[in-house]
Amino acid sequence: MSGVGTNIRALTLTLAAMFLVASVGVSYWTVFASDALANDPFNPRLIALTKDRPRGAIVDRNGAVIASSDKTADGFARSYKDRSLAQVTGYASVQFGLAGIEKAYAESLIGQDAADPVSVWKARYLGERAPAGAVVLTIDEKIQKAAADALGSRRGAIVALDPRTGAILASVSVPTYDPNQVADPARAQGAMDQLNKAQDHPLLNRATQGQYPPGSTFKVVTAAAALESGFDATKKLRVDDPYQPDKSWGDYFVRSASHAHGLFDMSDGFRLSENIYFAQVGLQIGGAKLAEYAKRFGVGAAPKVELPASGGQLSESGSLDKPTLVADTAYGQGELLVSPLQMALIYAAIANNGVMPTPHYGAEVRDADGRVVRQIAPGPGGQVISPNTAHALTTMLVGAVEGPGAFAFGGKVPGVHVAGKTGTAENRPGEAPHGWFIGFAPAEAPTVVVAVIVENAPDGGVTAAPLGAQVMRAALGK
Repeated sequence: MSGVGTNIRALTLTLAAMFLVASVGVSYWTVFASDALANDPFNPRLIALTKDRPRGAIVDRNGAVIASSDKTADGFARSYKDRSLAQVTGYASVQFGLAGIEKAYAESLIGQDAADPVSVWKARYLGERAPAGAVVLTIDEKIQKAAADALGSRRGAIVALDPRTGAILASVSVPTYDPNQVADPARAQGAMDQLNKAQDHPLLNRATQGQYPPGSTFKVVTAAAALESGFDATKKLRVDDPYQPDKSWGDYFVRSASHAHGLFDMSDGFRLSENIYFAQVGLQIGGAKLAEYAKRFGVGAAPKVELPASGGQLSESGSLDKPTLVADTAYGQGELLVSPLQMALIYAAIANNGVMPTPHYGAEVRDADGRVVRQIAPGPGGQVISPNTAHALTTMLVGAVEGPGAFAFGGKVPGVHVAGKTGTAENRPGEAPHGWFIGFAPAEAPTVVVAVIVENAPDGGVTAAPLGAQVMRAALGK
């Protein structure tokens, strides 16, 4: 009898040890290694499951299908419905792995979301794989179409987001590509060879990865730094084109877009996009203060978003150590580089009472029965400027769209107050400037921010602002 008891105890201990090992294993793979697995585009498990069973659907915020799996003679192949979202959805390819949302939510799209450890455990240790559900994006198909139609074949990007939550409502990058070709084993190699050779880089998500000088759209950062340093926005500064504070600048001058001469306050500087005014403001507050606020607004750090994103730069050295560089940076030139998403977030912080949201493309993960497995809401990024500063900037940005002679007049939306700013960003020598517009509406209680850049298309007020207005109208139902 004692021998039986001993055997039972031994069996019990063995089973307990096995359970402990399994528990440690699933904990490791679910908690510690899940990011590494999801970020490995050639994870064999993730790739193999894209062929012999359907991946989960990718849908927009209203349930419109963006990507699905179709049955083929060889198994299942991915089907993408909207080429304007190619850089967002990415692709699922046996040859080339995963990219975009397909990569960012790789586990979720095979029914093994980290928020459902039971499904993960069953799949990995029992071989019981639940049918995949869906990843719901924050993208709104209607707003996305408006953005794609607005940009058309122009090279550039448009990103629209909700300043209250950071939810990305539209994300367009041109040129784009057809992810169906990359997902098709018969066409994948030829398609990828062509994409990699393309000089206009269609695989690049210009909305999150493109790096551009922001031009006059950056003046809000200079203004915020000045206002919070005690600068009087009603104080008139003398503007004479060309501007040079002293002879030590040699043959370098700051130029006025309108060849202005006269007295300007900050509202005038925004409304008439006066570079010389903001250059003087930058010099008065100093390079250290301007650099501090650029960093507060996220310049130089990649936004925390699911897709690859660039951080840009304040300057090549990371500091503003020369008066000419301070002056140039103050009106958005110098060595400054940003992405459209970064500029949208800067304006979102202004629209959101000084609080910068955290951007995100994902809204939630659902199982095959439609139940929500995980909600994706990263929350605010932090208080960047005070509510009073945000309100003051908003008032001046409304004037930049609606005031007499306003440079951003093209951003008007009938029946709605729009706060916005245009920019004409000087490019490399020999290349035409880029045209910018960034705005939010309704100015009193903003629900949408839109950032537009049109490459090599000068005069943002004419080229970019009307496109921004078109997207805002769609978002506001106007």
